[in-house]
Amino acid sequence: MQLSLFKIIPEHTTPGEIYTFNLNTPNPKQAAKLQELATSMQQSIDNKLNPAINKQRATKRRKTIAQSIIAEGVELQTIQSWLLAIAQMWFVGNTPEVLRGISQKSQAEALYKISQTARTLEEVEEILSNEYYQDRIKSLKRASICTAGEIMSAIAEIQKVVKPDEVDTTQQELNRLELKIIGMKSGDFFPSPPFVCDRLIQLAEINENSRILEPSAGSGCIAESILKKYPQANLEVVEINPTLRSILELKGFNLVGRDFLGYTAENSYSHIIMNPPFSQLIEHIYHAWKLIHSGGILIAIVPESVFFNKKYKDFKEWLENWNLYDESLPKDAFLQSNNPTNVATRIIKIYKP
Repeated sequence: MQLSLFKIIPEHTTPGEIYTFNLNTPNPKQAAKLQELATSMQQSIDNKLNPAINKQRATKRRKTIAQSIIAEGVELQTIQSWLLAIAQMWFVGNTPEVLRGISQKSQAEALYKISQTARTLEEVEEILSNEYYQDRIKSLKRASICTAGEIMSAIAEIQKVVKPDEVDTTQQELNRLELKIIGMKSGDFFPSPPFVCDRLIQLAEINENSRILEPSAGSGCIAESILKKYPQANLEVVEINPTLRSILELKGFNLVGRDFLGYTAENSYSHIIMNPPFSQLIEHIYHAWKLIHSGGILIAIVPESVFFNKKYKDFKEWLENWNLYDESLPKDAFLQSNNPTNVATRIIKIYKP
C-alpha cells in the first residue's frame, strides 16, 4: 500500500483515527525571498511618504496631491508589512496552509485590496465575479487561494499578526492637518519661508550649550530649520492653536507650553527665535525678553512699521537701548510663505546684558 505524504498512520494511531502529517517546518529560503520582496519596496514607500511636491510652497491643490501620494505610500507600507509577516511565519515555522502559496508582492497586494473592500463572505464572493478584480483573483489562484472562504481565511491569518496601528500613518495625518491650515487667518498665522528661517539661524550664534525656545511656533518652520542645522539642539516650543500643536507633536517637537504670554520657565534660555503674532508683537517680545538669561540673544521678525509708525515709538526706543541690530527682508519675503502676506518685515537681533 502506498502512503500519502500528508496522511501517514503511525503505530500508535487508534482505529478510525486519521493522522495529518505536518510539513509546516521553518523555511529560511522562502522567508528570505519574501523579505527581499518587502525590502525592494522601501524606496518607493519613502518617496511616496515624502513626496517632492511637499517641498514646494503649499497650496490646497499641491497638498491634496501630496495627500493622495502619501496615502499610496501608507498602502504600500501595509502591503510590505504583510509580506514581512508571512516571511516571519516561514522563518519560525508556523505558516498557515492558506498562506503557503504566496510568493509574490502582487498576491499580498491582492489580499490587502480585497480586505479594504469586502468584510463578509458574500462581499468577497461578489468580488470573485467582478471583472475589475480578475487580475488580482488570477494572482491569488497562483497561490492556491481560490475561493471566497480561502481569501477571507488568508486575510484573517495575516491580520492576526499585523495590527492596523503598527503601520506608521504619521505622515498621512500630518499632511491632512497641513492641508487644513492652508489659508488659516486666525492667530496671525504666517509661516516663515525657508530662506527667512535660514537667515534667522545664521544670525543666532547657536552652539552646543544653547538652550533655545521658539514661542508661537506655528507649524514648526523655524524649529525645523534649527534642528536641520543643529540636530542635537536643546529646543523647546510653545503654541496655542490646537491644530498647530498637533502638527508640532507629530513632527516630534518638545512642546512646553500653550499660551506664550502665560508661559514661565524654571530655567531661562540662551536663545529665543521667534516670528511673533504681529497683533501682539510688543507683548510677545517683552515677555520673551524676561525668559532670556544674561548674555542671551533674542531674534525676531517684526513688521517694517515698527521703524516709522508712531504707535511703536516707545517700543522702538526700547529696542535701541539694547544695541539693536536689524536688517530688512525682501519686500516679497512672506509672499513665499505657505500662508502668504505682503506685509514688509525686518529681522531684529538684541543681546541681553
